[in-house]
Amino acid sequence: MMNGGHACTGALAGAASSGAVGAITGAQLGVAGTAVGALLGAGAALLPDLDADGATAYRSGGPVTAVVGETFQWLARVAYRSTRLPHDPDGDGEHRGLVHTPIFAVALGLLVALGALLSPWVTAVVMVLVLAPGIGALSRSGPKWVRKKLRTHRDPVALLVAVGIVALLMWAGALQGLGWFAGVSIAVGMIVHSAGDSATRSGIPWTWPIRRRCDTCSMTVRCPGSRWRRSHVLPKPMRWRVGSKSGKAIEGVIEVVCLVLVGALMLPDLAALASMA
Repeated sequence: MMNGGHACTGALAGAASSGAVGAITGAQLGVAGTAVGALLGAGAALLPDLDADGATAYRSGGPVTAVVGETFQWLARVAYRSTRLPHDPDGDGEHRGLVHTPIFAVALGLLVALGALLSPWVTAVVMVLVLAPGIGALSRSGPKWVRKKLRTHRDPVALLVAVGIVALLMWAGALQGLGWFAGVSIAVGMIVHSAGDSATRSGIPWTWPIRRRCDTCSMTVRCPGSRWRRSHVLPKPMRWRVGSKSGKAIEGVIEVVCLVLVGALMLPDLAALASMA
């Protein structure tokens, strides 16, 4: 799946999780909370592609996100070399490897949540780095007037907007309790990304590090096993090729539907604000 599809599905997941948090905790997050949740989800859904040079998340924060990306790629290569089995595919396991697994998503989300206990600045830095690619990608997927008027599709502008949002949250004193929420949003967004990729022909190694039969050995042959076998969430006839004409059309529909649903989730709070005006 391409950036727009990832960002829009992540935004929907983020907005929905904001509503779920409000329902569980009784917190009145309002339209601002839903919007921040959507932006966080959109950015988090781009994080797995830090394992690819030049991806939106890789370049969005300049040298900072580039260093994070290179670190993730190194971890992916080490994990692949250390755990591969005879019937795992050739290659270095860098892209759509470790960083695309649910285990890595949960581990990174937990690390962010624990880091927030040390200092609210951890939450601030993480939120800026996650919000920036989400803002940029959603701007590119949204109406043309957004790109023309706000220029938030440009990485430097998106980064400045992300800094502004986090600064406002700090000024309002809302950042202190957002560390765990940022951690959850990152984990959910990254898993949503993996689901999107596994709806295409590419697939991702959902079950790593569990040893499985490869997809070429017959059931009558003893298989040496595979840990990096890629799995899919859709039947083979329904998967699309990323970048193809049909794939772009499918993802375009997904983007529109997700953005409409995000708007629908925000509508009750907007209506409440309008009635108070």
